[in-house]
Amino acid sequence: MFIPAEKDIETEFLLSDQVYAKAEIPPTKTVCLWLGANVMLEYSLPDAEALLTKNKETATKQLGQIAFDLDYLRDQMTITEVTMARLYNWDVRRRQAQPKTEENKSKN
Repeated sequence: MFIPAEKDIETEFLLSDQVYAKAEIPPTKTVCLWLGANVMLEYSLPDAEALLTKNKETATKQLGQIAFDLDYLRDQMTITEVTMARLYNWDVRRRQAQPKTEENKSKN
């Protein structure tokens, strides 16, 4: 749980690549969260913490599902590559066997 500060907090934040700025943040009871699509909303500290915690849990769950899907796709790619190699080898053996049978027919 977040406990609001009772005095100013000094911090540094990134403005752009290699450029930092120092700031003193006074105690506050609200924060503004950027939600995307040009939307920024002001939340009380407990509400903001609840929203961010929920978003983090959702992102962690989705990350697990994406990792599972990537493992499945990796397995499918390996199976496909092995199948293609087997088909190629089968075709090479088939083509090598064809001239032998044609030679046998021409000798008879």
